[in-house]
Amino acid sequence: MTNTKKPVNSYDDTKKMLSTIREFQKSVRPKYGLIGEQMVSQPPQDVPNPEEEEFDREDQEMDSEVFDAPTEQPPPSDDDDFVQDPTIKSVPGEEEEDFAVINDVEVVIHSEDPEDLELSDEEKGMVSQLIDDFRAEVSETAEFGKLEVYETSAKLDGKIGEIGLVFTLSTGDDTGLYVNGQMMKMDDQSLLIINKLKSYQVKFSNTINNLLVRRRST
Repeated sequence: MTNTKKPVNSYDDTKKMLSTIREFQKSVRPKYGLIGEQMVSQPPQDVPNPEEEEFDREDQEMDSEVFDAPTEQPPPSDDDDFVQDPTIKSVPGEEEEDFAVINDVEVVIHSEDPEDLELSDEEKGMVSQLIDDFRAEVSETAEFGKLEVYETSAKLDGKIGEIGLVFTLSTGDDTGLYVNGQMMKMDDQSLLIINKLKSYQVKFSNTINNLLVRRRST
C-alpha cells in the first residue's frame, strides 16, 4: 500500500502560523492608531487612623483655647503712669501747686494741703492791691513774671525794660531785693527806680507776711 500523505514539515507549519497571526492583527488593528492610557504611578495614600484624627482634633482645640484665653495683665508698678482716682486729692507729704491770675499776674500757690491751694477773695484783694501799688510807686511799664507763694515765704519776679533791670522781691529766709542788669547804665533814672524798689520791698514783705500768717491761721 502506497502512502500518499506528505511528510510533516515543522518549518512550514510555523511559518503558516505566523502568517495567520499577522493577518489577524491587521484585521483587528484600528485605522487611526491606538490611544492608550498612560499609567501614572500614584503615591500610596495613608489610610486614616481614627485614633490619630481624634488626637489632632483635641490638640487643635487646646491651641484654640490657649490663644483665645484672656491674657492676665501684670499688676501696675509704682513707676508706671496711671490715672489717679479723682477722690484722692494728694499724696501725703507731697507738695502740690495751683495758680490764679490776679491783676494780670500769675500767682502760684504751693502747699502740701490741697485745701490751701486756693486764695480767698480777701487774699486775692490783698495781692491785687500790692500789684497796683507797684505800678503806682515803682514803674507802670514793669513786666511781671510769677508770684510764688509758699507756706512761709513768697517771691515776685519782674523786669523793668526801660532800664534793662530784672528784679526779685523775696520774703522768708532770704527776704530782700535782688536785681540783675547786664551792662545797666547807672544814671539818675536807674538809681531812682532802684531806690523805689527798695522802698517797695518793705511794703511787699509786710503785705505778704500778713497774708501768710492769715493762711496759716485759717
